[in-house]
Amino acid sequence: MNITITNLLKKSSLLSRIGYAYREMKTRQKIKRYDSVDTQFNKILFATTQGRFNDSCKAIAIYLHQVQPTLEMVWVCRDSKYNFDFPDYIRPVLFESDEYFRELATSSVWVFNYLIPQGTVKRDNQLYIQVWHGDKTFKKIANEAARDKKSYRKRTSGRKFLENDLCDYFMTGAELFTEIWERSVGYHGKVLTYGLPRNDILLKEYDPTPICEKLEIPSDKMVLIYAPTFRDHHIDNGNIGTDIDISEVLDILEEKYARQWICLKRSHGGTKLILTGTKEDGRIIDVSQYPDMNDLLLISDMLITDYSSCAGDFAYTGKPVLLYQDDFELYTTKDRSLIFDMKDTPYFVAHNMGELCERIMSLDEKSITENDRKILELYQSTQTDHSTEDICEIIIKHMKSISEGSGE
Repeated sequence: MNITITNLLKKSSLLSRIGYAYREMKTRQKIKRYDSVDTQFNKILFATTQGRFNDSCKAIAIYLHQVQPTLEMVWVCRDSKYNFDFPDYIRPVLFESDEYFRELATSSVWVFNYLIPQGTVKRDNQLYIQVWHGDKTFKKIANEAARDKKSYRKRTSGRKFLENDLCDYFMTGAELFTEIWERSVGYHGKVLTYGLPRNDILLKEYDPTPICEKLEIPSDKMVLIYAPTFRDHHIDNGNIGTDIDISEVLDILEEKYARQWICLKRSHGGTKLILTGTKEDGRIIDVSQYPDMNDLLLISDMLITDYSSCAGDFAYTGKPVLLYQDDFELYTTKDRSLIFDMKDTPYFVAHNMGELCERIMSLDEKSITENDRKILELYQSTQTDHSTEDICEIIIKHMKSISEGSGE
């Protein structure tokens, strides 16, 4: 019978340690098979949390292809069907397949937006860049989360964080997260603070029309995006329920702005969002399968989330962001501790529909602008609009050094 690491983690600390030790051994063995195969200077491997073509990895891949179209780009997928939209210059490989281990062993550059798998072995001439998938976090992660929550600690017991040993550059656009990252995974290496490549798009002049056309969003509609994060205590069934009434929210927005609104409903990867407080409404569009969250932020006029780092990213747009935390006590008890007391933050927070409606009605241009500014100050933002170009310059320089060193 196949027993996955995930199933082991749910049972006990002992089984968790056994599961991680087994994965470490197998991963190391499979990578070492390719010791005799040379590193390919012009090959780069990307890995994202759900295997989708998104996040900072996407931004880097697109730019690299524009400036170095002959580069070989490999993308790690979690689904053998590869049912995501990849450009023709991307070659997908299945996570933990033999092909995956070969590409990992022979690519000159790795770009991950999650913690690198335990047991991974890196060569001296390989470059590992970490572009974590959310540098404006609310919740504690890794070691900090384990210290606070027994359930999290139980299923991560035995997990080793390799970032301090293997990572060459950690990218962030928030000074606050640099400290969090160091405490959480024990990283003390090089930090590039000019931002996450995925957020460049939110600071540049960019035409959102192609994205709207792809989603068939009429140009005369204003757009609300509702995007709550996952819940650890729902890890078994994957369903996230909320009593928010999106229909009522849209009614209030249409009254306030004298415009028609639609809502983009966005489930967190691997979960299903169930709007228990909302009746069927043709103004709500499910965009959970759309791969790139930042595209959706770009075309939205307002964001409602709960504990997701997209709240901090959305502040770059200068538009309103609200937090609907109807399960605050449950979340902070059953899921994760937060890195700060919500009362000490500038966020507009609502715990029920009454508070949310009041928050929306009180919004004005001045308060929105000031609130976004304070949110970015909270995280000590250092985001630029050229972080993609900056990291790609480092990547190209590294590839060139390998090429020249090998005589190629």
